[in-house]
Amino acid sequence: MKALLLKMLKRYSRAQTLNEERDLPMNNPRIEGPVLSRRTLIRVAGLSALGAAIAGPMLSNGTAFAADAEPAALPVPGMGGIPDGPSTWGWNAPELLDFDPATSPWARHLRCLIPRAPRIDHFAPTQAHPDLSPATQLSTLTFDDAGSLYRARNQAIGLEPYVYTQRYWSYIDVWGPWHGQFIPSIPEDVVASGRKGFGGVMDIPNPGWVEAAHKNGARAIGGWFWPRGTANFDDFLVQREDGSFPVADKMIEIKQYFGFDGFFINQEATITKAQVDKLFAMFRYIKQQDSDFYLQYYDAVIWNTGRLSYQNTLNATNVGALGTPGDRVIDSIFVNYAWPAVDRGAVKGTATARAAGLEPTDVAFYGIEMQKGGFNPIEDFGTLAGPGKDPTVSVALFVEDNYWQTAAEGGKVFTVDERRSYRDYERKMWSGPKGNPAESGRLEQSTKPGRTDIMNTRVWDGIAHWIVERSAFSALPIDYNVNIGVGSQFRLAGAQVSDRGWDNQGIADRALTWQYWTEGDLAVDLDETDAWEGGHSLAVSGSGILHCFKTDLTIRRAARARVRVQGDVRVEVGLTLRSAPDRIVWRPMERVETTAGWAALDATLPALPGERIARISLRVAGSGRIGGIQIAERATTDLRPAAVSGLTVSDEGLAKHETVLRNVSFTWNLEKSASAYDVLQATDAGDRWLGRVQRDAFYALSIDLEQGRTFRVVSIDAIGNRSSATAVTLAG
Repeated sequence: MKALLLKMLKRYSRAQTLNEERDLPMNNPRIEGPVLSRRTLIRVAGLSALGAAIAGPMLSNGTAFAADAEPAALPVPGMGGIPDGPSTWGWNAPELLDFDPATSPWARHLRCLIPRAPRIDHFAPTQAHPDLSPATQLSTLTFDDAGSLYRARNQAIGLEPYVYTQRYWSYIDVWGPWHGQFIPSIPEDVVASGRKGFGGVMDIPNPGWVEAAHKNGARAIGGWFWPRGTANFDDFLVQREDGSFPVADKMIEIKQYFGFDGFFINQEATITKAQVDKLFAMFRYIKQQDSDFYLQYYDAVIWNTGRLSYQNTLNATNVGALGTPGDRVIDSIFVNYAWPAVDRGAVKGTATARAAGLEPTDVAFYGIEMQKGGFNPIEDFGTLAGPGKDPTVSVALFVEDNYWQTAAEGGKVFTVDERRSYRDYERKMWSGPKGNPAESGRLEQSTKPGRTDIMNTRVWDGIAHWIVERSAFSALPIDYNVNIGVGSQFRLAGAQVSDRGWDNQGIADRALTWQYWTEGDLAVDLDETDAWEGGHSLAVSGSGILHCFKTDLTIRRAARARVRVQGDVRVEVGLTLRSAPDRIVWRPMERVETTAGWAALDATLPALPGERIARISLRVAGSGRIGGIQIAERATTDLRPAAVSGLTVSDEGLAKHETVLRNVSFTWNLEKSASAYDVLQATDAGDRWLGRVQRDAFYALSIDLEQGRTFRVVSIDAIGNRSSATAVTLAG
């Protein structure tokens, strides 16, 4: 069956594209070759026969089983149609104006309640490249559902261990999803078919990705895609007599309610002069009402004529979209990809921005088309930024995770070993071909034309070669358990509490600052086969230093450092002080307990009220795994958050394509002392983990109520301490 499906995938994976409802071509009019491929939704022959098996229950390795227990086809991205429970959708003006969170059944499940964390100031001595300028910024448009069955209606929380999640947030300043989504009135069969003409102009970003972005101090923005066959453009531009715009007011409302930061404006079809004037008046109105509403504009439709014309630089024609220093309209422009031929060295764009009184690295993001280019794009940003260079503009990545989506379409990310391979590509994408950000930079010059030889990591610098690592580690506690927001199982305190695959980018830990900055003979890699908490750990072998967290914090009272290890692993914890950045102060760690095969190594960190700690590192020797790193003031290590109150449970009916398994939803009251909540099912074999969230609602998929109808919710605080459980029983 797998061989048959792979043949079908090869035949059909590029056969069906979604134009208006998924995304639009961001064109390269001055570069030879086809325009940027639109995102594909695979249509496989025999969809009706395979649908139940593919969309049915999944094993932890990602394969599906049909009702007769015969192995069925591998999951095919996009074939799932509308998922059970909460999913995001597309908006046109009527849907947007009608939206009311009080009557929307899933609005409560799609909110990010985590404010964007402030980032610490740059400190060159503890950078992986001390001579790399912090001025260069990075924005990226990403497949936030790469590999998922549900791409036209996006799940925030699912049972798909093969879905891509982002773990390199320390290099990202502005993140947005690259897709459109179907408006809510479109029926299941149309969504699953991928037929054209049913996408909304706007969609909100996946709330889990917003949560992860905010934990790490990055902005997360939604998408605006025009044209769309389901929309009348004038509906978006209605203006009241008082000068306000109904659509703009609702855009502000959904931004604030769902907790994201703004929109990427992909306006890619000519409109009239009257329409573009109204559009930019609406953008100005948005900024006047909400100054923190971030708008990034694609270098496409000209702001004062309405004509579609890619400038491939920042120049006198498009700079007016930004407004003036005292009257900003657009925050930044995503410059189209032909800039190497039009504005080599970004000289024109830099001069234009400065002449307008604007900082070029704040407003000009020069695009790299990575969906087609991979590790060998036509656009070489290494000519503009890198160690020892004085950057003049910033960089915008277009779908840098396309390698994962392509692998998913080819059936190559459905096992642990396959995912390990593609996580290695991810590491080289961000940290460089050696996988070490301190040793980033291409190993050889490409001899092939751009957009060919696209998986050759040796010709790629790595994002860490252009962008200084950012950090939101400004205070204790730090609680890192190698949770990247996806897994094929889930463990608590080393014990397996779920054997199901899962995905939820929102519950990922704040990312390690560097992955992996090592010194000496130390190998470090992401390991999906075991975990202390979550679905991953770090496999380590050899001896050397692992730099973990870039910080700017003070230890005001004695603190405890705890590292969870498995195997023959010896660890010391090291602090780099801003007052002595060339020296690491090492503290030995002692084994204090062992739980489920994981040892706790502890060290006391003395109060240093007059010192600012700039970096936290580990000195490692041996072979095994690291499952967690926790640093907290001792006075807080034994505190427990309050238990949840107001817990309710509801039976949401049979799961999709099921005759037994049911969906169950929960709500409760937020607790001030909690930062997350675990939802568990009480069974005869013990508590089974169903999911974790950082909001006051959870939708559990495909639950066997024969295993138990009593459920527990546990509050978790910022250091990982757990409350007593609150129980609720679903009436039979």
